[in-house]
Amino acid sequence: MSDIRLPVSIEAARAAFPSGLEQPPGAYRFGMDALLLGAWAARCLGEAGGAAAVTELGSGCGAALFALLLHPALTRPPSQALGVDDKKELCAAACLNAARLGLDCCRFLEGDVEDAALLRQMGERAFAAVLTNPPFDLPGRRATPPLRERALRSTSHSDTETARKEDGQSALNVFCRAASRLLTHHGRFYVIFPAGDISRLLSALSAARLGLRRLLPVHPDRQGPAIRLLAEARRDAASDCRLLPPLFLHAQERDNGPEWTPEALEFCPWLAGATQGEEASQS
Repeated sequence: MSDIRLPVSIEAARAAFPSGLEQPPGAYRFGMDALLLGAWAARCLGEAGGAAAVTELGSGCGAALFALLLHPALTRPPSQALGVDDKKELCAAACLNAARLGLDCCRFLEGDVEDAALLRQMGERAFAAVLTNPPFDLPGRRATPPLRERALRSTSHSDTETARKEDGQSALNVFCRAASRLLTHHGRFYVIFPAGDISRLLSALSAARLGLRRLLPVHPDRQGPAIRLLAEARRDAASDCRLLPPLFLHAQERDNGPEWTPEALEFCPWLAGATQGEEASQS
């Protein structure tokens, strides 16, 4: 991030990251997906020379945004980083986490990304990059924590949820449309999504005028099929996708847990700290 000497407490918090992040009781626990997303955005933006303003939709406790800001590949950190979540408890935790990590450029806003007034407040066409890990359901998923359940099934959003079902919308479509409204011309969109749902991802990107430019498949190991896709798209750009060589996460499975490949740890230095996250447990 910088050669400026940091207070010991901030240095310690950054050295421990992602351990020590505040997460409200009952909240959806961040895991591997959030850290992979932040690392992916950092690496892509690092190659592009950075971005002045970035935002994360559905930021939770801030893990993905912090992974972006702290990644060594991002040599020119943004001057503005905004996280948005519809849960007050998560926004409060994210603000506390940002302060502990010394990320003064980072702030968090409570709101629903489907709310046009919120998007205007954030700044339409104001962000060079948007990232998101949108809600999705996986077979065999563990019981939804209370705050997550509230986020997905809140009575205040019941009419919205009904409308989505009637016209085939999904959280992915909502997040892609919001990103398109927030991005500058040819601004960059970063998303992580289940590999088995690639057709839905492609459809949502196209509908939101987000042209797919790069796709990175993430595999648990060299024998297993891809479990996640990391995508980069650009607003109002033609789809001209480069399929990148796959990222293999684990060298092998052991009784005491996975052994991360050197490539995976170079890509995302904090993966070992995500093994207790809910997302990581589903991989």
